[in-house]
Amino acid sequence: MKIEKVDGVYKKPGLHAKSKVPLLVWAPMLLIASAALVLIQLRTLLIIDQNVPQFSRVRKHSYKLAAVGDIACAPSDINFNEGEGVVNACKQQDVGLAVEKENTDAVLLLGDIQYLTGQFEDYERSFIPYWRDIKSPMYVAMGNHDYGNGTVKEGSLTGTKKAFDMYFPAAVYEKEGKTYYKQNFGVWEVYFLDSNCEYIGGCDKGSKQYEWLETQLADSGAKCSAAVWHHPIYTSGVHRGPDDTERAKPFEELLANAGVDIVLNGHDHHYERVEADGYKQFVVGSGGMSLRKTTAPFAEGSQKIVDDSFGYLYLQLFPGRYVWEFKDTVGHVLDTGSESCN
Repeated sequence: MKIEKVDGVYKKPGLHAKSKVPLLVWAPMLLIASAALVLIQLRTLLIIDQNVPQFSRVRKHSYKLAAVGDIACAPSDINFNEGEGVVNACKQQDVGLAVEKENTDAVLLLGDIQYLTGQFEDYERSFIPYWRDIKSPMYVAMGNHDYGNGTVKEGSLTGTKKAFDMYFPAAVYEKEGKTYYKQNFGVWEVYFLDSNCEYIGGCDKGSKQYEWLETQLADSGAKCSAAVWHHPIYTSGVHRGPDDTERAKPFEELLANAGVDIVLNGHDHHYERVEADGYKQFVVGSGGMSLRKTTAPFAEGSQKIVDDSFGYLYLQLFPGRYVWEFKDTVGHVLDTGSESCN
């Protein structure tokens, strides 16, 4: 910049309309002014719609799941009624439509998907017509009726596998040829187990499934975890006898010691939330087949029972915590809460 002598004193010339301002001076000033304008615009957008960026951040790290079991009655059932069902039975259509509307990240099926024996022909008439439009990927834990309910000596999943392979190709019911497997939902680890012990080589210590679970838990660094299988350990329903509740006891010991947060089961046809050994157990056998009343003595730790409404469990899994809602088929929330991970 040229220095001029003015009134006998050397001064830097002031800026005026015809001044030539050097690039090094005006460029930084322009950048600062532009940045200020951008910040003002962003602040205005946030004020106009504060939910948009907040929603994006939440959904990036959370997962929405629907979980339910004991779903579709057999077409030969007296209550089938061409798929419409009756008040307390064969409501697979209503539950399927309600789950579809949730548009969750995944649907967890808790076993006994198609009564009475998991035949492919029954799937095509009962379960598939009312669940096939669900776009969310499905993850399956097998129930006793999926294995034929004792009608096949060695157990068979032929009908169930064919139905899912043909109509739900994205569904997962096994990995590496095993009906027990692990699936991650963000930071959450979810273990899908098979409590039909007689068909898979046992559930006790020393069985392949037990050793698999033991290894998975030992190698896990997850803060939050859940487990899914069919037969509940704690229930106020008709399946409270040891033939059912003792099946998964070996699983529970491993999982409780590892600090599992959630256990999901079906088998009994009602909804029940139980405070168990450091975790919450949810029985969600309210998927449409039928409803059954619970009776005293109620399960130890039972906190909430809904035995007069079909519905499903809606879960939101966040890093470090989760939220649950049990909803009926018209969207009423009948049980809700939240909890931090162990």
